[in-house]
Amino acid sequence: MLEQIRSTQLLSQPVYTDTGNANGISLHDLKSLQKQWLTVFDWESEQQEINKFKHYTTLIEGLTIHFVHEKSNATDAIPLVLLHGWPGSFLEFTPIIEELTKQATTATGKKVAFDVIVPSLPGFAFSSAPPVKWTISDSARIINTLLTQVLHYDTYALFGTDFGAGIGYDLYDQYNATVRAAHLAFLPFLPLNSAQLDAQNITLNSLEAFEESVTTEWSTTGEGYFLEQTTKVCHPLPIKGNLINTHHSDQTKAQHNWISPSG
Repeated sequence: MLEQIRSTQLLSQPVYTDTGNANGISLHDLKSLQKQWLTVFDWESEQQEINKFKHYTTLIEGLTIHFVHEKSNATDAIPLVLLHGWPGSFLEFTPIIEELTKQATTATGKKVAFDVIVPSLPGFAFSSAPPVKWTISDSARIINTLLTQVLHYDTYALFGTDFGAGIGYDLYDQYNATVRAAHLAFLPFLPLNSAQLDAQNITLNSLEAFEESVTTEWSTTGEGYFLEQTTKVCHPLPIKGNLINTHHSDQTKAQHNWISPSG
């Protein structure tokens, strides 16, 4: 991987100047990422950091599911499953796992600590790739099975971010006898549009009207990136699906450019 990054030939001069990030990630930022990989990244240190945690795998519905499971010393610790996004992995949560297992005091004075479970979602990291036509609901079912039948928790809380928020929402919706609390960093649905509001005879106040206009503007002019993300991995046409996905799996700089917030 590092040899690929080292041999990557970037442009000597940017195509566009003085445009900030309006036309995608800047050449300066891309070169900075390349330099960081080659001069700062230390795989041995990364492995040591990863191996600080307790890793397990289990077989659920024919899939190997990897997860980190760190238990608190508190006898009344709350089981908490953390669901990562795409593109991402369980590594998103490694900086906070240890702190969550420690007992802390809430604003109301209650003591709280967590047993932390961080799975690799099906198709990510060390978990098996799911079969075709796999859905968010399928992943939710796998996670609930992991918590209730493998780890034997009767109830648990969850946090989901990005793609994991969709799975978290489905878990809370479909398995609310076991999922007793959910915190999502992303809502996996959109509010009603103006036509739907009119059809249901819903009148918005000034703040709600402003929020609806922002949503409408985004869905009209800013949704292209989102739509491409939702089709490029699983779209049946190779040029929009597996071709891009496979290329990026072996091209670190292409992956950087693709997922960069300014890309």
